[in-house]
Amino acid sequence: MLLWRRKCVAECRRHARAPPAAQPSPPPRRRFSVLAAWAHQPDDDATSSGEERPSCAPPGEAFWRRGCAPGEIARRRSSVPSLSSAGVIRALQRLEGKPAVAFAYFKDTEGIGFRHDLATYAEIIRVLSHKGRGRMLFSLFGEILSPADGRGGGPEIVPLMDQLRRTCTTSDALLFATDCLITTCTTCRSAPDTVGLFGDLCRLGIVPAVCTCNILLKFAAESGDSEIVVSAYDQLKEFGLTLDAHALGLITRPLFQEKKADKAFQVWVEMIEMGVKPDVSAYSSFITGLCDCGKVDLAYAILQEINREGIQVEAMAYNMVMDGLCKEMRPQEAEMLLENKTRQGFTPDIYGYSYLIRSYGKAGNLLKLLDHYQAMVSHGFETNCHIAGYLLQCFMKLGMTSQVTEHFQKLRDSGLHLDGVLYNIAMDAYCKDGNVDEAVKLLREMKVEGLTPDRIHYTCVIKGYCLKGDVPNARQAFEVMLKANVKPDVVTYNILASGFCKNSLVTEVFDLLDHMADQGLEPNSLTYGIIIDGFCRSGNLSEAEVLFNIVEEKGIDRIDILYSSMVCGYLHSGWTDHAYMLFLRVAKQGKFVDRFSCSKLTNDLCKDGNAQGASTVCSMMLENNVIPDVISYTKLISAYCQTGHMHNARFWFHDMVQRGLSVDVIVYTVLMNGYCKVGQMEEACKLFDQMTSLGIKPDVIAYTALLDGHLKEYLQRCWQGVSKERRIYLLRTKQNRLLSSMKRMEIEPDVPFYTVLIDGHCKAGDFEKARGEFDEVLQKGLTPDQYVYIALISGYCCQGEIEKAQDLFEEMVDRGIKPDVLAFSVLNRKTLRERQYQ
Repeated sequence: MLLWRRKCVAECRRHARAPPAAQPSPPPRRRFSVLAAWAHQPDDDATSSGEERPSCAPPGEAFWRRGCAPGEIARRRSSVPSLSSAGVIRALQRLEGKPAVAFAYFKDTEGIGFRHDLATYAEIIRVLSHKGRGRMLFSLFGEILSPADGRGGGPEIVPLMDQLRRTCTTSDALLFATDCLITTCTTCRSAPDTVGLFGDLCRLGIVPAVCTCNILLKFAAESGDSEIVVSAYDQLKEFGLTLDAHALGLITRPLFQEKKADKAFQVWVEMIEMGVKPDVSAYSSFITGLCDCGKVDLAYAILQEINREGIQVEAMAYNMVMDGLCKEMRPQEAEMLLENKTRQGFTPDIYGYSYLIRSYGKAGNLLKLLDHYQAMVSHGFETNCHIAGYLLQCFMKLGMTSQVTEHFQKLRDSGLHLDGVLYNIAMDAYCKDGNVDEAVKLLREMKVEGLTPDRIHYTCVIKGYCLKGDVPNARQAFEVMLKANVKPDVVTYNILASGFCKNSLVTEVFDLLDHMADQGLEPNSLTYGIIIDGFCRSGNLSEAEVLFNIVEEKGIDRIDILYSSMVCGYLHSGWTDHAYMLFLRVAKQGKFVDRFSCSKLTNDLCKDGNAQGASTVCSMMLENNVIPDVISYTKLISAYCQTGHMHNARFWFHDMVQRGLSVDVIVYTVLMNGYCKVGQMEEACKLFDQMTSLGIKPDVIAYTALLDGHLKEYLQRCWQGVSKERRIYLLRTKQNRLLSSMKRMEIEPDVPFYTVLIDGHCKAGDFEKARGEFDEVLQKGLTPDQYVYIALISGYCCQGEIEKAQDLFEEMVDRGIKPDVLAFSVLNRKTLRERQYQ
């Protein structure tokens, strides 16, 4: 209290424009008594009205108690005249020009036992607010809001502010008091309580200033709970208070931090409609927040809109949107944004070029990457290890391993600091080229340059040796890795296990599994899957089955990988039945193998003629919401067509169409050929028309299937009673229609098509036309195969022209076409029949 009084005296002297050191300090008791007496000088109005004048306020009890006996203390306290609220208010009003003295008087009256009421509190707050004494108000509000004795002896804050509102003569003083009150709340009250008090003040009709609103919003934002910020914003919005661009950022920033971008955008729109005009910082922060929340499209749209309106934003906002667009693999839009940024007067920076180079590198667009790389260099920006990494990774993606090593050498010669990522890319390129020794040299070079190789670098070398089949060096690199205290991970062990399996090193594989356990690593399902697949591919199927049974009995996470590997292992070994039985057993257990294993199983079952089994696999795939691929559907349809079960083939064809898969000309051709084989040419022709109506262009194979079908259809009919000329006419008419259609489609006949054509002419007895088609094959530069020759040889033999058949046979041999058993059989059988007839 004594220190506070000294500050008050100094404040009074400052107002009196007298230096504090110029006047000697009187004894404390006399000095305060003089101040108190001065505060209570009688005024004419009080005397004339007969009103009781307040007595002088004595010093605080703590002061005049000092050095007094107990009886003296009681005598002095009883001699203090009683104070009234009206008297204290008049005293404070007389001290209005001296706020420090007024505050000292207010505290001393409290010290001698006077209990202030709403009126006296409101008066001292008015006096201090009128003179802008913020420190004193902070102290006073602090005592009211959180009293030191914890009993809450001060008045209720809301009625007090209501009293102040009625007695305060100037709005500036009221706003200042409100500002000090809210600021004090930020140090001694919680954010929800402060927001609630703020609302109570607004309901009293007190309209806080913009700066006060921002103090509230900042305090709410510092709470870390966006709900409190939104609650404060709702209070401000309810009472129609004016906000500025700073408030816009205070409200939206916590929402972005909690990834509530939609709510932030809603607040943004509402505040814009309320008349808030965002500044450059607000726009930039808002766009950045949207990008952080993944709302790149919205941020891009807002940035384009404000560009059209000529509003400037910070360069960081452009970079954030460009980064988001490039991460979503939309570099073309990012390029356009870079051009807009340049037109706005910003100088291109290395960040924008880095984003574009990274995006085009991931897309494998080397030309675009190099364009932006050159543009970056032309603007004076030096490349760094990250940008160089994007370039080398693009080369690797395109399989340009020689360019990787070449550019790596250039980067190293340029003096660029190379990090571990660049070394790993170069090592990987050398390993894929089979030059593992160079990769090992780079590993040693890293150590010389002060870089510590990690498990990725060692694993790269191990993988390189395994790709070459050099298992001893792979094992040696693994041992060097362990000696360097670099702990391998599961990937390292998987690569090494795969190398051991390919070389049938069964014992080494099981030793490796034990080593993993010793290192505290548990082999996962992928590890066992790789080993089982490797055993099967190297012909160690029995070892694969032993490991599979052990792991299945033990149980493991993602056991579906294990099942898939065993199914593929059986298929690779040619044991399709075992794979199918395992698939069914696993399915009954409620588990499922992966899509690749199902597709391979379907194809192999179809190849073995087990169309029903393949159909079961596809049905179970669909039950598990896994749609077979186009190849599996095609194989299954083809398998049913080969067995003549066209109803089942048509069912799977319709299922394929209904599921929205791309039905191509191959599927149509397979189904058309199936209908042709069973003699349902009408259905085959309908499919052909349907295919062309859908815009699917038929190929020469489709036309060959139709031509062969028409030929078999005519041959199945009874030719008795039909003249030779009529037969020739009917076949020529159908063949000419197909040839005309092929010509319109700009499809050239190939050798198999001519084979069917020649065979049809021969069976119809039109040998002249058959020979003409054969000569056309030679004239077009096509290379006839033995089937073309056999078709014509068979025709000559049937006609009895054995010499022409033998001449054609010798011509075939002279052309280097080695006749097979079928060619000899046709010629010998026809010749024998002719001789028997003769």
